[in-house]
Amino acid sequence: MRFLFTILISLLTIIGSYAQTDTNDLRISILTCGDGEQMYASFGHCAIRVTSQGGKFDRVYNYGMFNYRQKSFYLKFVRGFLDYHVGVSDFPRFCVEYVRDGREIREQILNLEVAQRQALYDFLEWNALEENRYYRYNFLEDNCATRIRDIIERACGSDVSLAQMQYDESFRDMIHSHLTEMPWFRFGVDLLMGLPVDRKADSRTAMFLPEHVFTTLEKSTIVHSGASQPLVEESRILLAASAESKADFWTYCSPSMLFWLLFAVLALVTYYEIIKHRHHAWIDRVLLLVVGLFGLLFVVMWTLTEHTVTAGNLNILWALPTHIAAAFAVKSTKRFWKKYFLIAAAITLAVLVLSPILPQQFDVGNYPIMCMLILRLAFLAKKNEKN
Repeated sequence: MRFLFTILISLLTIIGSYAQTDTNDLRISILTCGDGEQMYASFGHCAIRVTSQGGKFDRVYNYGMFNYRQKSFYLKFVRGFLDYHVGVSDFPRFCVEYVRDGREIREQILNLEVAQRQALYDFLEWNALEENRYYRYNFLEDNCATRIRDIIERACGSDVSLAQMQYDESFRDMIHSHLTEMPWFRFGVDLLMGLPVDRKADSRTAMFLPEHVFTTLEKSTIVHSGASQPLVEESRILLAASAESKADFWTYCSPSMLFWLLFAVLALVTYYEIIKHRHHAWIDRVLLLVVGLFGLLFVVMWTLTEHTVTAGNLNILWALPTHIAAAFAVKSTKRFWKKYFLIAAAITLAVLVLSPILPQQFDVGNYPIMCMLILRLAFLAKKNEKN
């Protein structure tokens, strides 16, 4: 009996040692995916890949997942209450979208010791559990890219030293670099994003974009047995980019081009109205109502949502929400509205002139809109003066 018990203990020890070897036989790598043509994919993507040397599994932990079928999805998205979660899939399944869209996938194999690989893997498995997998998405501070940074630091502690990169760009500049072929999307982003994206990024905060995760990890180091070594053991391209740019009419017809054309037409109409002593009130109603509604949107996104990037939006200086009421008073002869139109024109002119030195960078498409406002507000003030 003692003999059988000894054999059983020996077998369990051997099995345990193999299990430990298999568990430690991990390779951790970071996947950085190229930009896509869809708006949600325009900034690229990051994920963590865990493979077993023996080929038993090849998993990807993806922190960019969300459920668009959840209750009140669009309301949560607008208000900044949308929760993302980590999803786990096998590597071939993860690649399907990128193969289909011809988007690049680069891999950086991390130079980690056994204990560090184990700690990172254990955290990923814990984080993937249903009760732990959700997190509140924040575009600048907590997304699929920043999660990579935080998880590596969590697993490696003070042994890892992220490279100190130098950036002269603001967050807005970095965002713009991904939207060169999407001028209307860029225009919308610039309208909604306020002062938080106009501050300069540093080596840590710049890692909100996948491309900066890649470049930072390439130059980062880790300590093994008291010696500093490169954090990235090997970098390689798993899938080369093959997608060609699909420019369309709206790529070339930028907001600034279209709005300057509208301004030219509006200037001709205004000149005609002056010499003919006429007034097309519907033009001013539409212009003021649209601009006023955007101003109201800026206020809502600033004060009633959890989006940090939409706070402090200086577009509110020219897109006054009060224009909504003014839109219904363009034919009024009251002295109050004459002063309102005059003051609003002066404020808009001041914003236009001072825009180069204001702390928020405006999209070039804003300038013709401000010019249209100045033109029509001054026209209304002058017209009401005669009445």
